[in-house]
Amino acid sequence: MKKEVPVIETNRLRLRPISVDDASEIFKNWTADERVAKYMRWTVHQSTEMTATWLKTEVNGNENSKSYQWAFIKKEDGCLFGAGGVNFNDSENCYELGYNLMYSEWNKGYATEAAKAIVDFVIEELGEKQMVAGFMIDNDASGRVMEKCGFVYEKNEVGVKLDGKTKFDSKRYRLKK
Repeated sequence: MKKEVPVIETNRLRLRPISVDDASEIFKNWTADERVAKYMRWTVHQSTEMTATWLKTEVNGNENSKSYQWAFIKKEDGCLFGAGGVNFNDSENCYELGYNLMYSEWNKGYATEAAKAIVDFVIEELGEKQMVAGFMIDNDASGRVMEKCGFVYEKNEVGVKLDGKTKFDSKRYRLKK
């Protein structure tokens, strides 16, 4: 049976279930930013409506047993600055971690803090023994986040962005407990 997407508190962050109501703030903060989209499977969003469509997919995913998605909120100022979670990867037979943050919040340790909280949820609450994660080869910072969470490099891959056309080189990491 599906566990509800819980609110997770860390030292500096509050992770809460993502909502379509977040579309305007998320569009303003990162989905319209080319610097962020450069390292994501999605392309730059052209409108709040495009972000809302994506969020509907995430919220619908939260309603099934194979997806848990959170909005990342800074406790100090209430800023919604990122999102992430896990989707069950059928071909790997485990959950796959993903996340993204607004550009101004990169390199402050927030991605690691959020990712560790999500990994702990998957291991402790869902009882999973392994996870996978990947990142675009040019995004070394994301690789460091994964390593700090206990993931280990597994292999290089070629992926395709959600536009179905744009290919990218990526690295696949795995966590085993």
